[in-house]
Amino acid sequence: MVNVIMHAITSVETNVKWNGARSEFFRPQRGIRQGDPISPYLFVLCMDKLSHLIMHSVDVGEWRGIKVGRSGPMISHLMFADDLLLFGEASEKQMRCVMNILNKFCLMSGQEVSQEKTSILFSKNVNSGMRDKLLHLSGFREAHDLDKYLGVPLIGRAPKKADYQYLIDQVSNKLAKWKARQLSFARRVTLAKSVLEAVPIYPMMTSRIPQSCLDEIQKIQRNFLWGDTENVRRYHVVRWSVVTMPKDMGGLGLRRLDAMNKACLLKLGWKLNNGATDFWCEVLRGKYGSNNLTIEMNTRSSDSNVWKSLINLRLFLLNNTFWNIGDGCATDAWNKAWIEPGYHVAQHCEVPSYLNGARVSDLVDEDGRWNWQIFRDWMPSNIQGKIAAILPPSAVNGCDEPAGIGGNNNEFSVAAMYENICGFDRRNAQLMWKKTWQLNVTKRVRCFVWLLTYDRLLTNSRKSRMGLGHAMCNYCENVEETTIHVLRDCNLVNY
Repeated sequence: MVNVIMHAITSVETNVKWNGARSEFFRPQRGIRQGDPISPYLFVLCMDKLSHLIMHSVDVGEWRGIKVGRSGPMISHLMFADDLLLFGEASEKQMRCVMNILNKFCLMSGQEVSQEKTSILFSKNVNSGMRDKLLHLSGFREAHDLDKYLGVPLIGRAPKKADYQYLIDQVSNKLAKWKARQLSFARRVTLAKSVLEAVPIYPMMTSRIPQSCLDEIQKIQRNFLWGDTENVRRYHVVRWSVVTMPKDMGGLGLRRLDAMNKACLLKLGWKLNNGATDFWCEVLRGKYGSNNLTIEMNTRSSDSNVWKSLINLRLFLLNNTFWNIGDGCATDAWNKAWIEPGYHVAQHCEVPSYLNGARVSDLVDEDGRWNWQIFRDWMPSNIQGKIAAILPPSAVNGCDEPAGIGGNNNEFSVAAMYENICGFDRRNAQLMWKKTWQLNVTKRVRCFVWLLTYDRLLTNSRKSRMGLGHAMCNYCENVEETTIHVLRDCNLVNY
C-alpha cells in the first residue's frame, strides 16, 4: 500500500506557464500540489502516526495525561486536522517526553511545529518557577486562555457577551456587503434566513450563547428585514413573533435564536441520556459521575457551562422523551418515560424501596403477561390502567429504543424540538397559508401576498393612523386610501 501511494505521488508530471508559454513537463520534488484530492488522506495518515506515538508513550507510562474524574477517561491529546491539543503533567520529565515525540514525528514526516502558533496553558496550581522551566525546555510561549478551538471559544467560566462578540461582528460584516434599500423584501427575507441565521448555529451546537448576544443578532436581522439603515428606521410591518412562525402557520419561517440554541443543546442531553458512546459523553459521565440527567440533579458553581446548561434543560428533555419497549431490559421502569411521553412513574407515586432499579422486563410473569401482583397495594389504579393498555415486553420485539423527538425514526430532530420549545403545533396549520406559498409565481409576489393577507400595505389610511399625514387617496377625491382601494377601486388602477 505504501508503494502504491508513493508511486501515485512521485510519478506525477506537471508544467507551468512562463511568459505566456508552457514549460517542459517536470516532476515535483517537494510533495504534491496544493488542493490535490489525495492530500487530506495523506495528512490524516501522517497525523495518525503521531497519535500512535502518543498512545504508545501513554501505555508504557512515560506520558501522563489528565484523568477526567475517578471513573472518567484519560486524555492525552485531541486533534482535528492540523489543530492539536496535548494534555500532560506539569513536570520536566513530561515536557521532555512531549518534545521527544514531537521531534521524532517531525523527523519522520518532514513537518515542523509552528513556534508562533504553539502555546502552553498552565493550571493555576503550577508555580512560576516550574512554568519558566517548562517554557525554556519547550521554547513555546505561555497562554492565559485557550482562545478558540474550531471557531468556538474555550472558556471555563460562564460565557459573556464579549466572548461571542465575533458572531455579532460576522453578521454585521456580511450585511455590509449588501444595501437593504437596493434589495426587495423577498430578497431580504431570503438573506436573513439563509445567511444571517447560519452564522451562530455552529457554536450553538455546543455552547449556551448569552441572551444579550442573541438579542443583538436578532435585532440586526430584524432591522435588515424591514430595511432599516443607520440613519433611517423603517416601518416594521408585522410583529416579530408572527414573522418567526412557520410558513404554514402565517409566518416567514425565520428562527428564534434563543429557542434554536436550546434545541441544539437538548440534542446533547438526549445523546447523553440514551447511552451514546461519544468521547465527550464519556468525559461528562466520568467528571460528574452520572450516566443520565435526572430530576434530582443540581449544579455546583465549579461545574462547566455545558453541564449547567444541560441540567437547566433537563426537565424539558425528560418531558419530551419516550422509550419504545422491546424486551424491556434497558428501560428503568420508574424513572424513564415508557408509558407516555414525559410520564415517569416515580413522579406520580412512591415506589417501594425493594423495587428500586427495576426494569420493565421485571414487571412480567413467567407467561409473559403483566405481573399485577407487583403493582398491588401501592400503584394507583389510573397508572395500572395505562400499563394495561401497553403490550408486555418480549424478546421477539428486539431491544428497547429511544423514540426520536418529533421525527419518524429513532433519531433526535433539532427542528422538531425547536417547534416544541416555541409551542408550534402543526395541526394548527392553515390551508390558506399553504396555498399562498405554493403559488406558481416568483417569491417576490408570494411575499407581497403575505403582506396583503395581513393588510399591512403602507397606504395613506394606515399612515394617517400613525400620525403621518391624511388618509385620502392622492388620485381620487375624498376617498380613503385603503388596501382594497389601492388594488381595485382607485382610478389609477382602472387606466
